[in-house]
This record gives sequence, structure tokens and C-alpha cells, in this order.
Amino acid sequence: MLKNETTLRMIECAKSDFLKDGYEGVSLKDICRHAGVTTGAFYHRFHGKDDLLKAVVEPDAKRFLEMLSVPPSDTVSSLIPESCLAFVYLHLDVFKIVVRCKCAPYYSEFYNDMDGVVYRRLMKIKSGYTEDICCLLSKAYVTSFFEIIRCNYDFETAQKCIGVLETFFASHPHC
Repeated sequence: MLKNETTLRMIECAKSDFLKDGYEGVSLKDICRHAGVTTGAFYHRFHGKDDLLKAVVEPDAKRFLEMLSVPPSDTVSSLIPESCLAFVYLHLDVFKIVVRCKCAPYYSEFYNDMDGVVYRRLMKIKSGYTEDICCLLSKAYVTSFFEIIRCNYDFETAQKCIGVLETFFASHPHC
């Protein structure tokens, strides 16, 4: 078996295990057993469980952040454009893993990156808000967005929830 095939199998098994049992609920021994590899083969490819989690979620998480980082335009002024929400739902398993792995270092990294992007979008969209208010609101928005994923809502319900969040944020022009 090729090294890349083994690595991909390990990533897929880890994805399945993280989704089923969470980051804390699965051991490297379990992942290696499911992937049919030794721990030596694992450590030849990854530094540890954190590194493996990053390999599972980072490609889709980075793409989402890139999409979200496109500055709002006159026609798209939502904090989470529908195209970004659709991307999340096309890769929902990955995003479920991210938001359910609060104890993993990648959770904080992704949360902070998303918070920064939402903060910048808020500053552009809501020029009447102070930096402090945008900082507070961006954290509230990201936490609410994560909760939508964590609650396992279907796409239509998620769209409605995002709509309510957008309306809430838009209806409070000055704090």
C-alpha cells in the first residue's frame, strides 16, 4: 500500500472516529486499529492526535475562512453569506468535528480566526458600531453560528437561524 493511501485511510478513520466519539472520546490506539496501521506508522505521518485532527478539518475550515474573508459588497452584506453556509453544509461532518472538539487546540485557532473575520465584516457593514461593540458582537455571532452546527439543524433551519441572527444584528444600529 502506498504511503499516501495509508495517510488518507488514517485521516478518514480519524474523521469517522472523531465524529462518532469526539476528540476526547477516541484514542490514537483506536484510530490506528480502525485504519489497520501501527502506532509507529501513525507517528511516521503525524506528531500526535492534534496534528491528525488538523489534517482532518483544516482543509475545509481554511477554505471556509477564505470564502468568508471576501469583503462584503453592496449586494452581499450578511455576516455569513449563504454561499459560506452552503459550504459548511456540504462539509458538515468536518464542521461538526470542529465545533464539538472544544478541548482541542484547533478549536481555539478556528474560533479565533472566524471571530477575526466576522469582526472585520461587522466593522465594514456596521460602521456605526465601536470597535468594542464589534468585538463583543463578533464573538456572540460566532458562538451562535457554532451552536447552529452543534444542534445538528438541517440546512433550511440553519438558513432561518442565520436570518434571525442577521435581522437581530441589523436591527440594532447603535449601542
